[in-house]
Amino acid sequence: MARQRKPADAVQFTYESAERIANVVRAAETTPPSASPLTFDKRFADRPPKQVRIGTFSGAWAVNATKTVTFKFVTETPNTALVTNLVCGLSPSGSCDVSIARDGSAWFLLQPNLTQLPGFSSSGTQVLAVVGGNLRFVGTTSCT
Repeated sequence: MARQRKPADAVQFTYESAERIANVVRAAETTPPSASPLTFDKRFADRPPKQVRIGTFSGAWAVNATKTVTFKFVTETPNTALVTNLVCGLSPSGSCDVSIARDGSAWFLLQPNLTQLPGFSSSGTQVLAVVGGNLRFVGTTSCT
């Protein structure tokens, strides 16, 4: 029966592998602490990363329509994106904060700030409903 390997057994390398490892160790040991840090290339250049941002828009925004959204807290240009709404119709009374995400080169609406939609009140009981194709809050007395 062959002897089973225990975790404490030494790992064996070929001579070439041992030389390659030794060269890397020597280079790391002789590098001054003030040297530039390690850098890493993108692993998947064909798949750009997704981004999530917060922005602001104003005016009505229908489903499947695009709208220019201004990024919050970004002062340098470009600070806007053309965003597609696949979620629900929106008609805030003023500007509305939204979460948006980029997939590839296209931007999409994730969610509006619900507290900025018509009919919202911080007191009382309300129902979030679609009225006339737009998302809005409705008081429960209107539901009876």
